[in-house]
Amino acid sequence: MKESIAAQTPEKILIIRLSSIGDILLTTPLIRLLKQKLPDSRIDFVIKKEFVELLAYHPGIHYVYFFDKHNKSNTLKEIRQQIRNEKYDLIIDLHKNFRSYYLTIFNRAKQTLRYKKDVFCRFFLVKFKLNFYTKIVPISLRYLACLKSLQISYDDKGLELFFNDDITAKILDKYNKFLNIPGTYVIGIVPGAKHATKRWIPEEFSSIIKYLVEKRKSKIIIFGSKADQDIVASLNVEKYQYVLDTTGRLSILEAGVLMSQCDLVVTNDSGLMHLASALKKKVVAIFGSTTEELGFFPYATEHIVVQNTGLNCRPCSHIGREKCPKGHFKCMKEITAELVIEAVEKLLSK
Repeated sequence: MKESIAAQTPEKILIIRLSSIGDILLTTPLIRLLKQKLPDSRIDFVIKKEFVELLAYHPGIHYVYFFDKHNKSNTLKEIRQQIRNEKYDLIIDLHKNFRSYYLTIFNRAKQTLRYKKDVFCRFFLVKFKLNFYTKIVPISLRYLACLKSLQISYDDKGLELFFNDDITAKILDKYNKFLNIPGTYVIGIVPGAKHATKRWIPEEFSSIIKYLVEKRKSKIIIFGSKADQDIVASLNVEKYQYVLDTTGRLSILEAGVLMSQCDLVVTNDSGLMHLASALKKKVVAIFGSTTEELGFFPYATEHIVVQNTGLNCRPCSHIGREKCPKGHFKCMKEITAELVIEAVEKLLSK
């Protein structure tokens, strides 16, 4: 099938991006601009069940198919048949993996467009440290590139996240007492990440928290999933009255509501970093095994990326690893609390 947009305006559009938090949030500029360009078109989305809430209240999305391998009515096979039955005018594959190809093969759609992953540049940068990227392009703009035939211009509005009033009221009421404790700033801390080489040293996070609480009289909110609870336990934050640990206690949207109350977020390269970007928070992002050329950095919000640029072994992966392949982990170990504090102070002074 020729991958070009036909002259006829597509009335039924399907977007496929199954995971994860950051990748899905990075599709939101495309959704917004597509809806602006084609306001009368219906836009549906395919996503994994655990990430459905990211789009649950998105005004541009008509229907969400969610893939759940544990539910016979929501398997890839069932969703594939539903897609075939709908006969979409346009399918936009922003995942481009085995599952997304399976969903789109023989799909009866008039056109299918796929995101160009820039595999060549990524391969040579990661494997041989040869940088063929001519400029740093955010993933959101790479997604938009596959719609160039629609002549969509980027609007510089960045990522988006939508809540409903009930979730907002519930979280603000639940944490009202903490949020009203006197303090100079509310700072979000994200000490976790899916892959070990994207996690800054816990002891350094402890130093940051100590500084912000004792020197800056700030309130600290720690964000993360259940998988991050051991990391947070090692931070020894129980002694601080002004530290709120929410790891494993909030859904994605609930975390978003609470993060919206922060003045700044200090985070590893993670899905919650993109959540902070979608909320237009000031972001200090700590990058270890990954680099900005790969496209996954804070976007369209005030930010500073703190990284060890003097290493010739970065990036060692485009998504992160479970251990440093060199054994020294200098990309994170040589980033000191002082460097991150300097970035925090610079952003807070603006």
